Amino acid sequence: MPKSGNATIRPSILRAARLATDSVRPQLSAAPAILALLFVSSGPAFAHSEAATQQFRSGASAFQAGDYQEALKAFESALSHGMSTPALHFNIGVAAYRIGNYARAEAAFKEVASTTAMAGLAYYNLGLVELRRNDPVAANRWFSRVEGVTEDARLRQLAAAQLGEGQTPAPEHRWVGYAGFGVGHDDNVALVSNSDVLGISDKADNFAEAQLAFNTPLGESWRLDAGAVLVDYQELNDFDQAGLHGGARYRWLFDDWVSDVGVQLGYTTLDGAGFESRRALFIQTGRELRSDLYARGRYRFSNIDGLNEFDGLTGRRHELGGSLDWTRADWDFSLGYRFEIGDYDDDSLSATRHELSVDAEHSFANDWTLLAEASRRRSDYDSDANGNEQRTELALGLTRTLSSRWQVFLRYAYTNNDADAATYDYTGNRFTAGIEATL
Repeated sequence: MPKSGNATIRPSILRAARLATDSVRPQLSAAPAILALLFVSSGPAFAHSEAATQQFRSGASAFQAGDYQEALKAFESALSHGMSTPALHFNIGVAAYRIGNYARAEAAFKEVASTTAMAGLAYYNLGLVELRRNDPVAANRWFSRVEGVTEDARLRQLAAAQLGEGQTPAPEHRWVGYAGFGVGHDDNVALVSNSDVLGISDKADNFAEAQLAFNTPLGESWRLDAGAVLVDYQELNDFDQAGLHGGARYRWLFDDWVSDVGVQLGYTTLDGAGFESRRALFIQTGRELRSDLYARGRYRFSNIDGLNEFDGLTGRRHELGGSLDWTRADWDFSLGYRFEIGDYDDDSLSATRHELSVDAEHSFANDWTLLAEASRRRSDYDSDANGNEQRTELALGLTRTLSSRWQVFLRYAYTNNDADAATYDYTGNRFTAGIEATL
């Protein structure tokens, strides 16, 4: 049987996937008032080159004219010419926020936060950025920090209002979602069931893939998730996959911890026939260790039924993992570890696995984001015939933001599986280009 890349779409930007599964969209009524506070009164406070000063003034003029894209370009130019004042970074953040470049806005406001006198304003605006990303939990972490760093009564009042203190609860938030479509080429197509490779084709083919995911809240703590995935190969129809999944989760807050417990259901077909069905229970938790460092942990138990000739997949899987997310200016880093025990009817698929992964995401040139991923996994199979294997995966992605909702992406992924069993010893290259959107 065949082998290669993943059978489900991995969005080019990690945050895009989280939008559809972990968040709801809040209201932003207070955003324009506070975002305008510093901009209209800020100019270069220190001596700078004439070019930097001129670019700052050009940015201010463009902003006041409503041309936020041009304003951001000019402010970035002032930065590149040596100006690096808190006012400039704040104005970069404001302009980036206005055009929907939230990664750049976040980096700029975090730079502003290092100036004690402006920390409260920066924290508030970082909260607004997270609201725009549909992550109210992260937003509230920033809003809750405002009171402790500023005596500005209006700013403290706005932060308290966002936290829901002393105001009528906001109406129920509507659903949010993610949609993605891509086309590409795989030079060694493989059949993959989650983390298990069932076969390698040793053949190349073109493909199209699509993913759709939705999330909607039920009351204060409950949420429902649902989605669909499709992978269609041009010639190797035996590898075509389609899947549906859905679930529910309950979220609660304890001290600084944000935790979820939930259930997930999934059904997948292969070339139009039943492939597998899954039922899973999970619990996950996370907390902010400091303003730029976030820790997460997760356990998931899956009960799997292999269908038709894939009945060897029937069994259970335990997954335990954790990660650290670190933000530094316009860089985001993630370091993760995952431990897995798979116990299936087919011993040749049953294995104990350890995986380390590192991701880095960098925003640059206003609308561009570069993503690099690397992982190394060791699998020790129950079957002596399979022995063990070491799998290395490397990937590069480039994304261009078109608007606050739409972006286009390019992605390249390389896989090298060094296995004792010759059948599973392979390399593969996968190229994908497409478009994705938050809904």
